[in-house]
Amino acid sequence: MFFIFIIGPAGSGKSTLVGAFSDWMLDHDLDVATINLDPGASWMPYRPDVDVRDYVTVEEVMEKYNLGPNGAIIAAADLIAVEAGKIRDEIEGLKADYILVDTPGQMELFAFRAAGPHIASVLCKDSGAMILFLIDAIFASRPTSLVSALLLSASVHFRFLMPQLNLLTKVDMVDKKRVEHICYLVENSQALIEAVSMEAKGPYREMHEKLCELIASLGSISSIFPVSSITGEGIDSLYAEIQRISAGGEDYVTYY
Repeated sequence: MFFIFIIGPAGSGKSTLVGAFSDWMLDHDLDVATINLDPGASWMPYRPDVDVRDYVTVEEVMEKYNLGPNGAIIAAADLIAVEAGKIRDEIEGLKADYILVDTPGQMELFAFRAAGPHIASVLCKDSGAMILFLIDAIFASRPTSLVSALLLSASVHFRFLMPQLNLLTKVDMVDKKRVEHICYLVENSQALIEAVSMEAKGPYREMHEKLCELIASLGSISSIFPVSSITGEGIDSLYAEIQRISAGGEDYVTYY
């Protein structure tokens, strides 16, 4: 099994990508399973093969522990960690080659609490794994916003210490030239510094420039892949890059 964790800020298109990517894999005769780790999801654009809501839901936690919505979401994330072994057993029973893991809508619950890396390590066990970090193309249209997103991506990378790809999502909603410009800025640090210098004003300009230099020094996040879950743009290139990471360019297959 090869695990692919989809992580990103709320509204970046995680669940939509899981649905679109799993459909693409099935259309190409690939063995894939989808996992929902969001205990607060009310609707999903796909039917998960393993659903954390069968173990924990935000509504149940609110009622049982007399918590408000925010407190219940945090408590539910920690309770998932307790059930991680059972979830792993259920995943193993699927015997799929690719496991797409849809993480909670509020990214910080999975990425920045102790429960997140613990859950990931239990689920993966001895299997290969990577992260797809989603960046909304609309949000990233401003250079300073793009820098913020890349710093968030770097934080996730160093929390989980897995191979990671940045994805520019919702590119069907942004002009093609804007998409190309965003990708250019990510891959060309000097251009990003210049773009940020033009946008940032006063004492904040130097801070943004230093942050750009930091991002440039982190080679692991110096590329980005544009994708659209609606049109399917970039999905084939994404799969090819996943192959490069997971199996040196060959279709990844686990033999049982």
